[in-house]
Amino acid sequence: MTLHCNAKLFLMRNFYQVLCALSFFVGAQANAQYALVVEEYATGVVNDQSTYRLYIQMENADDFLSSVYGNELFPLSLQSSDGFYNDVFGSTVASGINPLIFGAFPSAMADSWVTIGIDSQPNNSQSGINVVESGNQPWVGCFQSGNVLDGSNVIMNDATGGVWYVLNGYTNGLPDAVNNRVLIAQLTTAGSIDGTVNVQIFSNGTGSSSIYLTFSFDGIGVFTGGDDVEVLGCMDSVACNYDDDATDDDGSCTYADAGYDCNGVCLNDSDNDGICDEFEAAGCQDDTACNYNSAATEDDGSCSYADAGYDCSGACLNDSDADGICDEFEVAGCQDSAACNYSATATDDDGSCAYADAGYDCDGACLTDSDNDG
Repeated sequence: MTLHCNAKLFLMRNFYQVLCALSFFVGAQANAQYALVVEEYATGVVNDQSTYRLYIQMENADDFLSSVYGNELFPLSLQSSDGFYNDVFGSTVASGINPLIFGAFPSAMADSWVTIGIDSQPNNSQSGINVVESGNQPWVGCFQSGNVLDGSNVIMNDATGGVWYVLNGYTNGLPDAVNNRVLIAQLTTAGSIDGTVNVQIFSNGTGSSSIYLTFSFDGIGVFTGGDDVEVLGCMDSVACNYDDDATDDDGSCTYADAGYDCNGVCLNDSDNDGICDEFEAAGCQDDTACNYNSAATEDDGSCSYADAGYDCSGACLNDSDADGICDEFEVAGCQDSAACNYSATATDDDGSCAYADAGYDCDGACLTDSDNDG
């Protein structure tokens, strides 16, 4: 019985979550110029077997190949009629290959592995290849010499799925300058090869503009495919980020706040003050007024002010003698009602009180003069 190697990743919601965690983003449409290229790379390096290399042909020089994946919605398979060759000095991924050993162990050059853009250890601008596999469908061991799954067909079609990937920004995700393509696998076998691969491409290297393509192949050749492309994005036409090209809603829709359009501009603003009519707050906007309202957006003419010399609580601004009469309103005079010059309006006694002489009133007339002789 043929052992099947299946890998981890992406029932679609899981697929979105993992891609987001890896800083992968979505959106964009497929282009027929993208293709899978399968070439015979070498023959007879080991046991009269043939070594094949698989490439993704890019449309643009700055397109970025981020991942190769499979799951129950988009199955991946790499199959051989006679099993794949894994060298004892090989690796599951190309980033584990040390070319310095080729002189002593030339068979290592025929090792089967997966990759994105490199065929040996990465340099400083490149990234090692990351892999994820399903617990129910392990596939990494299919590329490990001596593993129980050594050389088995690779199948990724369960709900979890599988993937090999690099993060955006590393140069091995970019196409080569000569052929404008990215290497994704090397397979060595004495038999025939066929399969299906799914890839995610950042169009022009932009993470928010993703292309998903599916290619099926049988032997060597150029395979355009792409019929099963899913374009993820917002499919709600009333949302601010509606994507007319989206074929599968990814839950990313965003909407304008109530009363505003998607640019943050009021739908209704009769006085053009930048505050929507439904959010206007009437009140006093003069911060010197006693009833100033800091939340007011529209002055309603209701401002009230303290009387001169007083604060808004009716207390004197200046009252040096603390008698409750503001200094500017004090009236100096005699405050003794028994004095001849008593002033009922005086608020501050100035020591000016004058009194009648004994026996006389304030007009100098006798208080008592029985014979009226003065």
